Amino acid sequence: MSVPLVTVVIPTYNAADLVIETLASALAQTLPEVEFLVVNDGSTDHTAERLAEIADRRVRVITQPNAGVGAARNRGLDQAQGRYVAFLDHDDLWLPRKLEVQVAFFQEHPQCAGVGVPWAKTSRLSQ
Repeated sequence: MSVPLVTVVIPTYNAADLVIETLASALAQTLPEVEFLVVNDGSTDHTAERLAEIADRRVRVITQPNAGVGAARNRGLDQAQGRYVAFLDHDDLWLPRKLEVQVAFFQEHPQCAGVGVPWAKTSRLSQ
């Protein structure tokens, strides 16, 4: 892949099953120029093994000692190569056109520095 348009940063800690489902929703994005950085923040469950099973050249797993979600997001941000960066928590899911719609908005409104998405539900953990 050349330089990606968007980098998606997914921090995770001890969420082996959740992060795989979250990553699947991210990989289903209709926008083609996307890289995915999953930052494994020192998980002690089977997160590392589950992530190692992902065979998609757009996905890069970064492993670090546990330092908290903020440090994991910052590590992903440091490694991001995309023009835009999107953060996705390991217990959330995206609809397939999310990034496509947001990038189109940025391109139509170049003065805009960021966008947020209102949530109809909180994370799957709280259900």
